[in-house]
Amino acid sequence: MFYPGDLVMIVEDCDTAYFAGKIALITKNVGQDATDHASGNYYELQFGDGLRHIFTHRELVLLSEAKCIEIQRV
Repeated sequence: MFYPGDLVMIVEDCDTAYFAGKIALITKNVGQDATDHASGNYYELQFGDGLRHIFTHRELVLLSEAKCIEIQRV
């Protein structure tokens, strides 16, 4: 599961060239798919160019091969 404030780094060989190699900040959890309780969370991500996109948990982990970058919280 991802949380607001997590950084997500999308790998260079992402299937969608637009997102490949980009880093984004998860700004909020925008809900859950009623049919998929295991991995149906939706997250809003803000990219460095200021654009925001919504991804499902499954998209972040499986399709884009995103990795959560753990940072020490103060």
